[in-house]
Amino acid sequence: MTLSRRDALTSIAAVGLAGLTGGRATARAFADGPGRPLPASAAVTVDRSQFLPSSQMRQWHVDLDAMGLRATGSASHDAYIDRLHDRLVKAGVKDVRYEDVEMQRWTPTAWGLTVGDEAVSVPAYIPYTGVTPKEGVVGELAYLTAAQVGTIANRRPGSAELLAGLAGKIVVAETPVLPTKAGMFTELAIDTYDRGPKLLPTEPYKRSWISLVAPSLLEALEPVGARGLVVITADSLQPRYGKIYGPYDAVFRELPGLYVDKAVGVKLQAAAAAGRSARLTLEATIEPAKTRNLVGVIPGQSDELVVLNSHTDGTNGVEDNGPDVVVDIAQYLARLPREALPRSIMIMLSAGHFAGGNAIKDFLRRHADDGLLNRINCVVTIEHLGLQEWVFNDKGELEPTGRNELAALFTPEIPALVTAAKAWAVNADASPTYVIPPIHPDADGSANEAVWPGEGQYFWGLGGIPTINYITGPACLLNYDIETVGYVDFALLHRQTAACAQMILDLGRVSRAELPRRVRKRS
Repeated sequence: MTLSRRDALTSIAAVGLAGLTGGRATARAFADGPGRPLPASAAVTVDRSQFLPSSQMRQWHVDLDAMGLRATGSASHDAYIDRLHDRLVKAGVKDVRYEDVEMQRWTPTAWGLTVGDEAVSVPAYIPYTGVTPKEGVVGELAYLTAAQVGTIANRRPGSAELLAGLAGKIVVAETPVLPTKAGMFTELAIDTYDRGPKLLPTEPYKRSWISLVAPSLLEALEPVGARGLVVITADSLQPRYGKIYGPYDAVFRELPGLYVDKAVGVKLQAAAAAGRSARLTLEATIEPAKTRNLVGVIPGQSDELVVLNSHTDGTNGVEDNGPDVVVDIAQYLARLPREALPRSIMIMLSAGHFAGGNAIKDFLRRHADDGLLNRINCVVTIEHLGLQEWVFNDKGELEPTGRNELAALFTPEIPALVTAAKAWAVNADASPTYVIPPIHPDADGSANEAVWPGEGQYFWGLGGIPTINYITGPACLLNYDIETVGYVDFALLHRQTAACAQMILDLGRVSRAELPRRVRKRS
């Protein structure tokens, strides 16, 4: 759907930040604890000099990269949650507490693929797929080209004939690269901020997370009796980019699945052509477990709440650096006089983005009847901030384009939220940024029927709570065991952090009547 664009940037530029084009971050180390109290004027116009230095944010990002994959409820994820708890307490947030989230945890223990007597390199498993016995499953290899995968995934004419020959087979599938272009964001946007280098609508927007075909293939292959699935990842000319984590909807499937890189894919194509068989192994446990949300409050004059949210599980330092930015915003807001905050501010770091949004679902259920949800006026969710655009070249290496990563501010077309989103882009001087309404406005808000791509969609889609969701989708989004600190512009991150604080403060002055809840249409 194409929506008209309305240029109102000039009228909102006045919602500026102190020293937007200048100023230096405080040199105070975070280890020193909260800084000096801020004056009431700093709750009206944010003082950019009072955020953590870029050196601190860079070190936190390096530390996050070093943790590797933080699958929901894993030891590395738990360790990060504890680290964030301590940081929020040190930042001055009140009543910081854990809220347990019960879950069924899928944990892989061993995986592999052999053709004859030769073990081939398998960098990653497909999460939430079927479990094999220790000896694995055996089947003749069958190869699907990218075009054939597209036919099956989209249920085009000829898909039934392709599937009919795959019973008992271990299917090796290429990943189609969808011909997406930047213009799709322009068509969806109700406002665009792009001061250059300009992103032309005709320029490619190739991201492997858009081409995540495993869910569709698994759904199609299970009923026909295939034995297993091996997906050749799209951006894996260099084997170190072969580790990706997806799907992450926490839908437990029966068919086991693995990821391989393109070099291995070539070998498997030849083996399939020769009629050879393979043995696929994927051992995993599925057992009750728990993860934890983090919740805290910065008291204001009212018990009505503006919620600041990000998610703590993730693949690398980029996915997601939002919680570290939340800590920086919190240490600023916690130093403001209580009487300068018309609304209280809740910090809510959710744990289950990579488990089908289970943590926000739990939060919404837990507080459905205790009055807390009724006190929430709106939510601001932030994800993957400060990013420069790096894309895969013909050699399979990531290289910079010289632009920032394309960003979206998803929000329902509530005037107060749209105004805040437009002002954020100007205040952060973050090009290119698109303000986009829900892509699927009538969706049910589940992981596989999202109103928009991002953690905040659960608040709006499931909870009906007015939400703004800042998000980017870099090429490395789902890769793990890689370093991502070089993809971050920490000066941009600093501006975005200050702009987020300004947005939170501005939304705290918006009346509840201006923030209507979602009323979902019933079919």
